[in-house]
Amino acid sequence: MNTRPYADIRDDLLAREARLRDEVRAHRAQLVEPGAATGNTFIAGSEGAAADAEDELEITLISHWQRELDEVSAALQRLNVGGYGDCERCGKPIGLPRLRALPEARLCLTCQEQADRAPHRS
Repeated sequence: MNTRPYADIRDDLLAREARLRDEVRAHRAQLVEPGAATGNTFIAGSEGAAADAEDELEITLISHWQRELDEVSAALQRLNVGGYGDCERCGKPIGLPRLRALPEARLCLTCQEQADRAPHRS
């Protein structure tokens, strides 16, 4: 595999991975602050409800950033071991413009469109 066309993408992925790690770390820190509801054994009334909502928001953000971090890390892994830029469904190359726009893409545009149209399973 010629990784030369992907050098700029690798740099972008590495920078994004570092930012995402920082986001995850920062939001996890929010949950362990002394004022966080999860750190308290009991909070009465509307303050407790607000604190719970804030914790839920932090947990949702952590989940979002962690999923994105996992995708970026997987893309970097594919760059390191090979297979980056190949569609995981059909094996054809993913277009460079798509990879530049969405460097963690696992599917070519055609396969992604098919996946998006497929009914979601629960």
